[in-house]
Order: sequence, then C-alpha cells, then structure tokens
Amino acid sequence: MKKYLLFSVFFCLCSAFFAQVSVDPSDNFYRQVERWETLGIIEKQPSLRPYPLPVVEKILKSVIETESQNESSLAKQIYEEVFNRSWKLLFEGSVYGAKKESFSKRAMAKYGVEGDISFLNVFSAGWQLDFLSDLFPETSVLPEYQYFPYFFADGRGSKLKNYMECDGNLAVKINGFYFQTGLNHNSFGNFYEDSLTLNPSAKHSANFVLSYMGKNWNYTQGVFCLTATRSSENILEDPGKYPFKYLMMHSVDWNISKKISLSFYESIIYGQKFNISFAVPMLYMVTQGVTGYSANNLFMGGSFVYSPVPSLSFNGDLYLDDIGFTGLKEYKDIKLHCAGALGVKYVPENNSVIQLVKAGYTLVTPFMYSHCHNDDNGNAVGMGDVNYQIYTTGGTPLGSNLPPNSDRIALKVELAPVSGLSVKVGGAFIRHGNVTESLTKEEQISLLASPAGFYATDGSINQHSAYGENGDTKKDRYMDSADNRTMILTQPTKEYTFQTDIEIGWKLPPSKAGKFEITAGYTFEYIKNYGVGNEMLAGKGWKYNSQDQKYYESYDSSTETYTNEVDVESELAKALADWKSQLKNVMNHYLTVKFKYRY
Repeated sequence: MKKYLLFSVFFCLCSAFFAQVSVDPSDNFYRQVERWETLGIIEKQPSLRPYPLPVVEKILKSVIETESQNESSLAKQIYEEVFNRSWKLLFEGSVYGAKKESFSKRAMAKYGVEGDISFLNVFSAGWQLDFLSDLFPETSVLPEYQYFPYFFADGRGSKLKNYMECDGNLAVKINGFYFQTGLNHNSFGNFYEDSLTLNPSAKHSANFVLSYMGKNWNYTQGVFCLTATRSSENILEDPGKYPFKYLMMHSVDWNISKKISLSFYESIIYGQKFNISFAVPMLYMVTQGVTGYSANNLFMGGSFVYSPVPSLSFNGDLYLDDIGFTGLKEYKDIKLHCAGALGVKYVPENNSVIQLVKAGYTLVTPFMYSHCHNDDNGNAVGMGDVNYQIYTTGGTPLGSNLPPNSDRIALKVELAPVSGLSVKVGGAFIRHGNVTESLTKEEQISLLASPAGFYATDGSINQHSAYGENGDTKKDRYMDSADNRTMILTQPTKEYTFQTDIEIGWKLPPSKAGKFEITAGYTFEYIKNYGVGNEMLAGKGWKYNSQDQKYYESYDSSTETYTNEVDVESELAKALADWKSQLKNVMNHYLTVKFKYRY
C-alpha cells in the first residue's frame, strides 16, 4: 500500500517527458531546428542529434540575430532556459488509457534533476539524473507500431516498477571538431521524429561520436553500444539483455547551396567481438571485404533536402540493406531490401497560427532490418537464442517503427492559436503484409517442418531470410524468394491501419515558481485484418526422409525408422486457413493526459 501512496504523491507533482537539450533529441529545441532549417534561417545541421552545447549555442545565436522577430524571440527564450541556469528540478507524470477489446491503463512518474553546463567554450556536459515509476507496466496502451523507449531495471512481477532513466554526455569542441560521449537517445537524418536509421523513440545507448563541422560540409563518425536480446514475438516479454553488440556508422553532409543539401552515410551492426576497422573513414563494404569479417549487418544510405523557396522543403531518404543488381539489369523481379521516405515540410514565414505542416510517405520492404545470426558452426540461431545482428536494441526497433513489408502515408499539422496554447493534429494510413504468405510452397513447408519456435513466421523484424532446408536447421539456406523477388505488399491478405490523433497543450507563463504545462491527447485507430502479424506457420518439428522424400512426425535413431507419415499439403493448407481465421477488424481508442513541472 505504501508504494502506491508514494506513486500517487509523485504523480500529483509530475508529468511526461521533458528532455535536456544536449542529451535528448526529442527536446523542443530540435523541433525548432527543424522549423528554422525549413524557413532557411539556418543551414542544414549535422545529421546526428543531439548536439553538444557549443553547437546549440551557435544555432541559437544565429537565429537570435535573424530579421524574424517571432523566431528571434523564440530563440532568446530557449537560450535563457538553457544557459541561465545550469540545473533544474524535474517532476513529470502521465496517465494512459486504452480501449481495445477491454480497457487498459498505465501511469508513469518521472522525477530527478537535469542540466546543461559549458565552460571555456570548449567543454560541455548534459545530464538527466531521473527515476521513473511505472504502474501497470505490462499493459499495452500505445497505438500500433509505437513503443516506450525505456529499460526496466527492477520490480519484476509487480504492478509497480521503479528504475533509473539516466542520460548524460560529455563533449569537447575545438575549432570545427567535437568529440562527444554519453548515454542517451539519438536521432539521425532529415526525418526528425521517425528516422529510418536512428529513431528518437528507440531505447538509449552508450555512444562515442566524433564530428567535424566545416563551412559547407559535416563529417560524423559514431560508435553505439547496443543491447542484444533473444528474438521475441511479444515486445512486452523480457527477451534478456546481452552486451557486445555494436552499431558503427559514419556520414557526410554537404550543403551545396542554400537550396540543396545532400548526405551519404553507412552503418553496420555486429556483435560478440569488436572490429576496430569500421572506425576507419572508408566504405564499410570495402572494409568488410578486406577484413574478411562477414558476420555483420551492413547498410548504406543517402538523403537530400531541396528548398525551392524559404518556408518549403522537400526531403528524401533511402536506407539500403541489399539489392540484386543482376536482376535489375535483366529487368526482372529483384531482391530489394531497403527503407525509404519522402516528405514535404511547410512553415509560414510570418508569425502565423500554423507552426509546421508535414506530409510524408515511408516504405519498409520485406526483410529490411532483419538479419540471421549464425553460431560458431555457421548454423542459424533460433528465436530463443541471442541475435547480435538484428536491427534492434533492447528488443525494440532501432530504425523506423514500421515492420518490414509496410508503408505509411502521414500528415501532421502543428498550430499555436494563442500564446501558450498548442494544438497538434495528425493522421496516418498504414499497410502491412506478412511476407510468409508470398513464399514458395517449398519454403513454407520447410518453415512448417522446422522445430517449434525456431523461426519466426510473423512477418516482423524477427523474421529473417534464412531457413532450414526440409526443416533441418543445420542445413541453413538463403530463401530464393528473398534473393530474387521484391514481394513488397503483394500478399493477398494485408492489414490496413488508420490512425488519427489530436494533442492539446497549455503552458503557463514562466514564473519564479517554475514552469507548468498540461497536455491531453486522443488517438482513434481502426485496423482491418488485425492479426496479420501473428505467427503463420508454427513449427511442427517434422522429420524428413531423404530416401522417399516424405515428412514424418518422428524418427527413431536406434532403429533408423520413420513413423507417422505427414500429409504435408493438407497440413500446410490447414495452417494457412487457421492463420486467416483469426483475422478481425478492430476499433481502438487511446487517451493520454500529462502534467509537467520544472523548477
């Protein structure tokens, strides 16, 4: 009873998710950077966020000197908040309610101290020394494809969990170079809120970043220490936590002119051993070939920003995993594992009720982000084993929150009708298919014959393109379907999700007593064919007889005999029919109320 009383006291004082400008890329400062880039007040900034305090200061001073009184005033306000006081007390609280088939609830309270500090215009540090109390943590209260970005530390099996949500970093900036190390969330690229590469909603990680900021170009090199897990079909399950998983990346940003900016970047995920060669600023594809270290997940990407006039920008990003160039040359159906995004942003030049309008399209193709991890004998590890090469940290996606074989059209409008009042309205339409439905019959049968739970067939990020020939996991093969076909949303059965949301926030004027803010949000969600992401071909553990090329339920090694022949065709048809029978249409409602206080 005491712990619930303690939680209630904190909840009355608290709110949801303040951030610190040099620690967390979801801080309001970065939302304004996105606006200022679109307005043309500042040039495109380095792709990797958050920025060290000297970079933040440079941006704010540049905007303060702009001719736009509205933006200059806003930059001054942020500058004073960041630099006039090196520490702040933090109290945050939020309550969630979700009406699905039944009603679910969840409440959080966050409390601690945070701050930014710099000295000699060379050294800077930011920190959030916070605790988080989470009531009813096992309940799902977020819309589809959204996750809480937290690591839980204790309270296992309890309705209340308490854990530390501490972030911090230390930076050194000399001339155009800066080195930054810390434990924090990250964001990368032109799409601030849903990056294809490093999503700010992903769990935080320890990282080391070296950047150079030239006059018209930027170079960034980063090392991120991720958390490996066992693959888990249910994101709410505890998949364990294992060290020695790394993401290394580098990027080059080139501001060709005030209207056009280009970026090229590469990343690689691997584990169990640290390969220092990927710290060399050369193409990772070449480095991988030279070192002979192939047990990794390699990506490369490119992006652009085109601003024909101030206040309007067009953005694009392509994150490439694998492509079959031979098929491309022959104009055939090809292997294409990638994620792409196109968007447009509009910010009125003059002081307006409209603060920001964003519209975009995102596509994640089959098998993007997923990857098979092999053991020391070269055999694929199963769902219950640790996968060091899948594009996740702590069991949740590190890149786009869309699963493979999905696309989304989204619109968001941010309004400020009066001082202190903000209104955000958005909507999204999402399609998703389970790629298992498009595999060849031979591949489907092999997956069905595999040991129970060894391979994922739910079409999620856990489903990779390797399978055991005839169900034998020691005869690891790459799927012909994944090697020669795109299969992008070609499945006869697809899941359609429609989401629309509104969020209203009210900030009281700052006073000696601190800053107060309250926010209320509502999301409506309709899903047709909900359940497409369920397991389609649960493994049966059949035994294959190479002599008669038939499957059997069991095999006796002492007598070398197979027993109980399986009618494979009917079993496969039944598995597909059972999967389709559980599909349904659902209508969900989500409500969030947040109260924020900072002193």
